[in-house]
Amino acid sequence: MAQKLFVLLLMVNWAHLRAQDGGISDNSFLIEEAYNQEPRVVQHISNLVHTKKSKEWGYALTQEWPVFLQAHQISYTIPYAWMAGNSANGFGDMTIHYRYQLWGDAHWAAFSPRLSIILPTGDKKKGLGSGKTAYQVNLPLSKRLGASWVVHFNAGATITPGVSTDTNKETLWSYNVGGSMVWLVKNNFNMLVEFATGYEDEITGGQVRNQSSYVINPGVRYAYNVGALQIVPGLCFPIELNSEKTKQWFIYLSLEHPF
Repeated sequence: MAQKLFVLLLMVNWAHLRAQDGGISDNSFLIEEAYNQEPRVVQHISNLVHTKKSKEWGYALTQEWPVFLQAHQISYTIPYAWMAGNSANGFGDMTIHYRYQLWGDAHWAAFSPRLSIILPTGDKKKGLGSGKTAYQVNLPLSKRLGASWVVHFNAGATITPGVSTDTNKETLWSYNVGGSMVWLVKNNFNMLVEFATGYEDEITGGQVRNQSSYVINPGVRYAYNVGALQIVPGLCFPIELNSEKTKQWFIYLSLEHPF
């Protein structure tokens, strides 16, 4: 269950809030948008996730930095989990991201491919990490539909080589596909709904098995400015639509400012 929390936190921290004219637009919670940080503007993202049934908590901190120009961006994500009964509390696998702004506002849609490396910093014995270095690619596409609507689409994959089973070592694969629609109710208030699908190899009973997950996520966000600092809190309620529904909620907080 800890690894599921971390997967959700990673999905959340692909998202990035982009300020425009003092408001917010072109971003999602679980679905990655295709706009990099503006030059000399840094963003600090915190997410707190709670799973109701298991009473588990997860937190992730992400920082996003432009590299000289908006075309290049680096970021990192550090997750932490509190499991039920304090059986497995601790840091998960840290992820380092690089994203290239291939298309921007001048094109039909924005497109920013991302490459990431997932480092085995979590304790595998406690279920807080995979114990192996993994590699990830994601292809986010963002399109504005008039003055009030924005849509985002994602497709990506993660590969984890050298994972031990009962008989040998295997390469595990996972795939993600999803999309979101954002309603720009006001310049500083948005409502959104997202759908994310994942297909993931996992080791069960010493053998590689594939599992799928389907998440629908309604949410809201609000932005306000304090001088040069933009503060964006958000709240959403992801529902995992598998054999039995798993309800979660998480609180989102973004702090964005020049440096």
